[in-house]
Order: sequence, then structure tokens, then C-alpha cells
Amino acid sequence: MSNVIISCQQLGKRFQEGRLDVEVLRGVDLQVNAGEKIAILGSSGSGKSTLLHLMGGLDLPTTGHVEVMGKRMDQLSDNDRGLLRNHSLGFIYQFHHLLPEFTALENVAMPLLIRGVKVSEAREQAADILDKVGLKDRVEHKPAQLSGGERQRAAIARALVTRPRAVLADEPTGNLDQQTAENVFNLMQGLNDALKTAFVVVTHDLQLASRMDTVYRLHNGVLGKP
Repeated sequence: MSNVIISCQQLGKRFQEGRLDVEVLRGVDLQVNAGEKIAILGSSGSGKSTLLHLMGGLDLPTTGHVEVMGKRMDQLSDNDRGLLRNHSLGFIYQFHHLLPEFTALENVAMPLLIRGVKVSEAREQAADILDKVGLKDRVEHKPAQLSGGERQRAAIARALVTRPRAVLADEPTGNLDQQTAENVFNLMQGLNDALKTAFVVVTHDLQLASRMDTVYRLHNGVLGKP
């Protein structure tokens, strides 16, 4: 099995609307290997979130291409891209994107149910990972009944429950207090150690970045070392 989880080759992204023409990414090359932990730093608006979206196949590049597990995302149908995401990637956003009508347990179990896991098994795995992020007593609460930090931890549990090959995280600890952020990092580290899950983390948190294997900086659409 290849060690390469995600490969970005000469990625470019332009946004055009009327007279507006903004080049957000320019010739980005990046390879993510199994078990690798990568931090991407950059000022607000530098294109960090855009790069994560391209890496996860949530958007397609203007030029260049992304491969996930050896498959080019731009050559797959929307449905096949979704299946590849579900089986290989986990996403953590700065804002939780939990479904308001479902409990924490149901939200976290959702990716497993989409994959076809039995309901009882999905609920058991969801409960286990919610326990690991400190939400054992909040599993039946809906997002509106959770604090901001609790909602973010539930979203992190949802990203990790499928044991993905790589997790793409956009400011995963941005809304958390220091102790909760430390717990989240330890959970990520545990998954990294046990399953060789790779992490690509966009962050402003220099302390978090310093604990990654490799740190890049995105500036004027170009990815390089700080």
C-alpha cells in the first residue's frame, strides 16, 4: 500500500466574478504521507482554507490536481468523490457544522451510518469517541444544549470516528480553552500513533504548529517553509 495519502501538484485557484479576478493559490505542491503531521500557517485570507477544501475534494482547482489514495479528485464523479472522502478523510472546521436536529451521538455516528455500518455498532463507536473527547455525559444533548467548546469537541469526534487515513483541520482548537485544546491534541496524537492517521492542520496557534512534524507558511498564494 502506498505511503502517500494526499498529493497536490501545481495547484492553482482563481475566483472570478464580474470584474473581480482573485488568484488565491499559485502552483502549490504538497505531499501528505501516512502518519505525517503538517501545520499550515498564514495570515487571514491567505488561502489556507481554500487549500484544505481542494485537498479534500470539496472544491476543484483551476489548474493542477489533487490525488487522494492515488485517485485524481477531478476525474471522479461527485458521488465517487464523496465516497472517497467518507472512507479516507476526516474534516474538522473552525465552526462545528453539527446538524441541529440531532444529538451529539447521532451527529458523530452519521459518517459511519453513511458508510453502511450497523446502527448499534455506529452508536457504540460514536459513544466511545465522545467519551475520549470528554463528552460522555453529553451524548444525548443537541448542539443548542452544548457550549461552544463542547460543540467543537463533538465535531472533532465526528471527524475521528471513521479512523480516517488523513484529517484536514481548519483551526481545530481556535474556539477552545487551553486545557480542552490540549486534550484535543492528545486525542489527535493518540490516533496518529495507533493508526498512522495523517493530520493537516491550518492554524494560527504557534504552539500547536510547533508540535507538528512539518510547518509550512502560505503567503501570496505560494506555499513554502516559514
